[in-house]
Amino acid sequence: MRLTSLTALILYLNSLVDSGKYDDIGIEEVKLHIDDGSILRWLQQRTDIDLSLHVGDPNLTEGFEDFYVNYLQAIYDAYAGNERRKWGVERRGLCLLIAWTNEIVQQGKGWKPNEDVARR
Repeated sequence: MRLTSLTALILYLNSLVDSGKYDDIGIEEVKLHIDDGSILRWLQQRTDIDLSLHVGDPNLTEGFEDFYVNYLQAIYDAYAGNERRKWGVERRGLCLLIAWTNEIVQQGKGWKPNEDVARR
């Protein structure tokens, strides 16, 4: 799994929140699609983002969809109902997806900063 697949998804989700067009997507609606495994396909249908690099043929998408859905379901099973306390999210489903996708990144291993960028 490439970290860039997760960070690209965070950028897409962030752009959706920024647009304001999808403020009506609530936490319960997102949880429903996490639970049934359709979250990425539903997002692609419901919004105007192109998730073709994240959804589809597992050979072309590095199995991202299965990985992402399984990880979200594990977070859901462990923390559902505690969104406000743990991530400060209580209204917008897209914000929940950003928080949970960020959680997946944080739980990963092997990330290193590019020291050349951080230097002045």
